[in-house]
Amino acid sequence: MDNALNRNSMTFWGLVFYAIMVIAPAGPFAFTGASAMEYAGKIAPLTFLIGGAILFLAVIAVYIYSEKVSNAGGYYKYVEVATHNKYLSKSVGFYYLFMVLSSIIGSSILLGWFLYIGLEVMVGYTLPFVFVVLVSFITPVIYLVVGILALNYSQKIAIVVGLFDLAFFLTLSVAIVIKSPYNVIQYFNIFNSTNGFHGFFLGMVTGGFVAFSGYGSIVVLAEETKTPGKTIKKAIVTSLLIMIAYDTFVIYANVGGLGPNLPAGLAYFAPGLYVTDSYYGIYITLLAFSVFLVSALISTVIFGNSAARDLYSLARDGILPKTFTKIHKKYRIPYMAVIAVFVVAVVGISLGLVPLVYYYGENNGLFDLLVINSIIGSVFTLSYHIIVNETLPVLMHRLKQLNPVTHIIAPTAASVMIGIAIYYSLIGLVWPLSAAYIFLPGLIILAIIITYSRKNKVQMDTIEQEDSERKARRAQQ
Repeated sequence: MDNALNRNSMTFWGLVFYAIMVIAPAGPFAFTGASAMEYAGKIAPLTFLIGGAILFLAVIAVYIYSEKVSNAGGYYKYVEVATHNKYLSKSVGFYYLFMVLSSIIGSSILLGWFLYIGLEVMVGYTLPFVFVVLVSFITPVIYLVVGILALNYSQKIAIVVGLFDLAFFLTLSVAIVIKSPYNVIQYFNIFNSTNGFHGFFLGMVTGGFVAFSGYGSIVVLAEETKTPGKTIKKAIVTSLLIMIAYDTFVIYANVGGLGPNLPAGLAYFAPGLYVTDSYYGIYITLLAFSVFLVSALISTVIFGNSAARDLYSLARDGILPKTFTKIHKKYRIPYMAVIAVFVVAVVGISLGLVPLVYYYGENNGLFDLLVINSIIGSVFTLSYHIIVNETLPVLMHRLKQLNPVTHIIAPTAASVMIGIAIYYSLIGLVWPLSAAYIFLPGLIILAIIITYSRKNKVQMDTIEQEDSERKARRAQQ
């Protein structure tokens, strides 16, 4: 029990709003919306709608796996019990870790970047770059404090802030749609993409996929959830349904509000602020700006918990040092894993900010760094979804429950579409975005090297062990 997490910390609505906050209600109003508009143009709402639909097909496998595996390892434990392949399964564990870390680094920088842009757009004030850097480090520091506390604190924060954010940005979006003369159906015509299919898929990957991948943040909380076999899958579906509808509408409101002024809105890197100021003035814009900053901060802070659980599980399995399995005696959280996530985030922010800003300036350098992190995070997200999809038939065959349509055809259809999205989003990248061509294979190789070097110490779980542990948890409850 010394290294056991706190059971029954998370409730159904706690999980739903945890996922909603990681998906980030303020995201489409700012970076994910701006990124989708930058590459797909006025059909940015379609990138969120299609991206969400594709991920819903991918949810089939996660939905089924979450009934049978309740482990802090999340996705990689799904692959592990299906294949019993240490290299493939543990690599998925690293892919998830890389995804969350890239999201934390990118989102921390987003806070400083958006403060810099917001003040410039709204009041014409150029924030000294040293303050941009300091603000970027605020997020990991606050994560360190919140991450050390019991998970129930994060749950309460997610519910309160999530409800407020949804209400605020929905109200603002409705107000923009009512006042805008540019509401047309053409925003959902893929042939209106600014940069063709490449632009559409790149917008989808850096926009919708970046946002919606947050639903998977809760699968690693299974050991800390009440009746996880039932609760996790319902929370995933609920949070995704809410956020696909919400994000698509908010992006539509921003694009529709901008109309022919879309290039002008993008010139400021924050089209949501531009359109709000155009229709409702500086005071409402300042309010929206403040809400976004708080929302972005909380979103990243909460997501850090998921990285710590994955890292804790990898250490528990012998892949990473055992020190990361240490549990806080009072709060029952993996505090050494939390500290490790904090350190990596600080180092990543430092190494990313300096060269890109030096060579490309504050605006472009920060934006490029955000996009690079988004591409890396999205590709890893899509990759482990493909692996989970394609290992589902193996598990269901072993359990003698294989259904060709549900377990093979539907998940494979999602994998094909995900593969197309990866292809179109990665072709034609120019420097510095093409740095993703270096980081992606480098991190994949790193995962294999670490797993190989620890191959004799790796612990592997079976579906029978997971089933036994699940029954034991139910008996305790």
